[in-house]
Amino acid sequence: MKKLASLTLSLFLLSGPAFADSPKDTPKETEARPTTAAKAAVKTNAQIAKELEELRQALQTQQEQLQLLKDALAKRDLEVEEARKAAADANARAAEASSKATEAVNGTSEVRTSETSLNTSVNDLKVSNDAIKTSLRIRKRRRRRRRSTARRRSGSRA
Repeated sequence: MKKLASLTLSLFLLSGPAFADSPKDTPKETEARPTTAAKAAVKTNAQIAKELEELRQALQTQQEQLQLLKDALAKRDLEVEEARKAAADANARAAEASSKATEAVNGTSEVRTSETSLNTSVNDLKVSNDAIKTSLRIRKRRRRRRRSTARRRSGSRA
């Protein structure tokens, strides 16, 4: 609506000087004949109409370009928002992976501590086992000696 009003106003403003140039005090004979100024005004009005149509077409083209730019901007905004969401998701996954890695490191150190403790216990058991074996050997030897001494004594008595 504003465009139509501005175009109409510009048309009146352009055609106004053409009508203002016609003298009012001229004799009637000159009024009856078409003057070159009137012919020029007709040409000017036709030219104005042509220019007006060209301006309308240019305006339409600019509006189409503006709409294309708006669409491209909306698409870019959507892509930026998707990229932000993807980055936030990636950061969340990275934080989760970091916490799991920390847990794994802590678990590994606990396993190493447990391994060391188990190795110490196994070594202690080996030492104890060796001591028990030695103790059993000594007992067996003592029993054998007692039996052989007892046999010798019983054999020398007979």
